[in-house]
Amino acid sequence: MHHLLAILCGVCVLLPASALKHHILTKSWDEAQSDCLEYLRIESSRAVPFLAHRYEDDQTTKELIFCIALNLRIYDATQNVLRVELLRQFFTPDVNDTLYVNRTNDCLLRVQTPPKENSYYGRNPYVGAIESVHGIFRCFYYYYGNFNRNAPALPPTALEVKQIQQECAKIIGIPVGLLRCGSHLKAHPAYISESNRSKTH
Repeated sequence: MHHLLAILCGVCVLLPASALKHHILTKSWDEAQSDCLEYLRIESSRAVPFLAHRYEDDQTTKELIFCIALNLRIYDATQNVLRVELLRQFFTPDVNDTLYVNRTNDCLLRVQTPPKENSYYGRNPYVGAIESVHGIFRCFYYYYGNFNRNAPALPPTALEVKQIQQECAKIIGIPVGLLRCGSHLKAHPAYISESNRSKTH
């Protein structure tokens, strides 16, 4: 039991990728786009260009790209973070193209960071984020490469990490509140007694 507590402490503090493997979600661009076409109620006649990966510079397209970015965890609304390294996974550069990184980076430097959500925008607090996500998408769409048809693994959200920690705590049988200690788990009596027991053997 105490050995399991020590393992849980390590998992909760470090959260290595292998511990999250059974929670990893994979999703392709097309799968996320299909979800978003439904969420946004975009009619099938209007969806034809999107299904062919043709994206214009209009509000419907911007909202679709933003929805896809949320769906694929490219944009984390809780942290106001655009994960460019995740977006990159959905594009494959041409093998003969040696300048795609430079072109993409030059474009990315011109994209503004999204402001924190703001009630100033009234009904849609994500106006700035929608513009930024669309701008970053266009950099990859025009300068990085072609769409990757594979479904890359998506990182867990902060909520999923918390749920994984809680599941581990339940399995081990320790109070979920103990997880709030973070790096102070080593000060817990069960951990200390296990450490002392290990030294005597």
